[in-house]
Amino acid sequence: MSNQDDNGEVVDCPNLAGKPTLKAVTSRKSILGSGLPIIRHLPSSDQRLIGPWCFLDHIGPTTLNPANAVDVGTHPHTGLQTVTWLFEGALLHKDSLGYEQIIEPGQLNLMTAGYGICHSEESPPGFSDPMHGLQFWIALPAEHEDTAPAFAHHTDLPRWEQEGIHITLVVGELDGKQSPATVFSPLVGADIEAADGGTLSLPVPAGFELGLCINEGSASLEGHALAAGELYYLGQGREQLVLELEPGSRVMLLGGEPLKQPVLLWWNFVGRDQARLEQALADWDAWPNERFADVPLYPGKPLKAPTLDPQVRLKG
Repeated sequence: MSNQDDNGEVVDCPNLAGKPTLKAVTSRKSILGSGLPIIRHLPSSDQRLIGPWCFLDHIGPTTLNPANAVDVGTHPHTGLQTVTWLFEGALLHKDSLGYEQIIEPGQLNLMTAGYGICHSEESPPGFSDPMHGLQFWIALPAEHEDTAPAFAHHTDLPRWEQEGIHITLVVGELDGKQSPATVFSPLVGADIEAADGGTLSLPVPAGFELGLCINEGSASLEGHALAAGELYYLGQGREQLVLELEPGSRVMLLGGEPLKQPVLLWWNFVGRDQARLEQALADWDAWPNERFADVPLYPGKPLKAPTLDPQVRLKG
């Protein structure tokens, strides 16, 4: 998805205390396009990053039909990876590399923007079904922010059952397992589903900053209730995560090693300094070009970027 705010979002990488904590992240509800409800968890006024994860939209749950179908026109990205993960429904991805891919529940779409890519996202033709899922952005480390753009679709992800609870490792590493998806820093993104409820004990890297997104049902951590529709920041320093999961609950564990680098986010661009963001905006204004090519399979108009006032100096 595109960040459809009228103004850009500045993301700074905070100094980390390196100890466990538990707080609900201030999130906000919004409507995208013709009526797609989302909860924007990241970036937030009180939590800019969790490890390298710099953006998180909780999409739905809602029911779509041809009148309110998803239609996010051609738009650019730089310096990040997009992770799309659905619980219900389907999305059609098209990009400037020529890929056209429908994603359904249990599958991963991973797009690496690197130096620059364009894509669109739509409901598949004639789609009329429930829609529920997540879309994340991962900030690329400085040494990889100009990597070549790429797209990958994964259906064969690590899945296992532990204490009656189903776990899918979407990206990164967890409990000795590794996702086949290519990432550029140590991180984790894992879907945890407890149809019958239960207690889950997971080893986690103590150096990872962690978060829990409660997508369905409810849970508790260390005696603290975790409510549906919320993102919780757990800090760093835990070596074990013990979750009490109510029947029908579904949560996403996300996190990773902090980048410890300046991170700036403006509209759909991530970069290390303002000059890079300004150049990306200028290149998008000159679309199509070598950096931001056309998405030939998308028939609609491209999105317009918000204006970045040159008098405003972003801080990282």
